[in-house]
Amino acid sequence: MIKQKHSLGQVFLKDKKYIERIVSALDVKGKNVLEIGPGEGVLSSRIVSKANKLYCVEIDPDLCRLLRDKFKVIQSVKIICSDILNFPIQKLNKKVVVLGNVPYYISSSLIDYLICNRRYIYSAHLTLQKEFARKLTAVPATKPYCALSCYAQYYSDINRYFDIPAGAFKPTPKVDSTFISLEFYRKPRYGCKNEVFLFKVIDSAFSQPRKKIVNLMPGVKNKCDFFSRLNVDPNARPQELSLVDYIKITQKLSANKYFL
Repeated sequence: MIKQKHSLGQVFLKDKKYIERIVSALDVKGKNVLEIGPGEGVLSSRIVSKANKLYCVEIDPDLCRLLRDKFKVIQSVKIICSDILNFPIQKLNKKVVVLGNVPYYISSSLIDYLICNRRYIYSAHLTLQKEFARKLTAVPATKPYCALSCYAQYYSDINRYFDIPAGAFKPTPKVDSTFISLEFYRKPRYGCKNEVFLFKVIDSAFSQPRKKIVNLMPGVKNKCDFFSRLNVDPNARPQELSLVDYIKITQKLSANKYFL
């Protein structure tokens, strides 16, 4: 038995009911799978017979040794001792399905990592903090809706499968979790010519959530005409606008050569 490291945010899923629900939700038959933070290999051992190749990326050297011993006779498993955020996924030379019980403290960074590397990923199936998962799937005019919601939904179709209570993990965290999937678009569902500017506009808007969108565009002339042509309510708050609304605003700002 290896002692879990609090500094690495290690909490292991122990409840067999939820382990089986995750396995049942996965389509990994004949596919290459990259598992993030496999821990003691509970999920790994259940999918190894289905996957073509299983790459286990684990940051804890002690767990890496345990995993290498556990899967030493299975050639289709490769244990990689690395921080996933620093792992060059393109060097696998294979497109993969990502699976992971994600330490809460790297959730935002991991989503960014996956999006940046989406060309090498079919889909990602993640166990995340419940509140964070709600942000990823949130719709406009709801409390969890934020800049992250727009960013993630621009590049992927996100589905929430089921919640997992804190008591299903050891040690027991203070919050519940949610199992979700991200299916990455081959091309963004809503095309925007200047994606960097799009997310700059969105970040700027959500940094001032109480302001009306019309007051967040100080350099725009004829504001009423600007927003009416876009069919966007100028009195809406940032959290009330959809991703499509932000794309329309960005395209118009770019056309008028106005940048924040």
